[in-house]
Amino acid sequence: MSAGCGQDANSAAARSVTTRFLSAVGSGDGTVACEQLSAQTRAALEEQDQRECRAAVTQLRLDPGSVARVRVYVGNAMVELSSGETEFLEQGSEGWRLSAVGCQPHGDRPVDHPYDCELNG
Repeated sequence: MSAGCGQDANSAAARSVTTRFLSAVGSGDGTVACEQLSAQTRAALEEQDQRECRAAVTQLRLDPGSVARVRVYVGNAMVELSSGETEFLEQGSEGWRLSAVGCQPHGDRPVDHPYDCELNG
């Protein structure tokens, strides 16, 4: 197998997780949406909102769109949406899971803090 094939599989997996998450949030299915989040991100959401992930996740202020581009960097991925929003993923024992969602570029300080995210694990 060539390196490109693995990259394609990782891109497809990151795209799939992101699409499944956005669809679940849009339809109010908090259980499926939370399954797409990394354990750290689920814990951060529950801490932030003081309620279970499945109740809190559907209340996130997201600007969903279709997947415009997927970039994979070893064990991390960045999914850019047509809306201008960006989602970040990490590959772990559960496969690809979202580590930050609802991210928008942050002004002119890309090195210091490139994105403001609605949820960041």
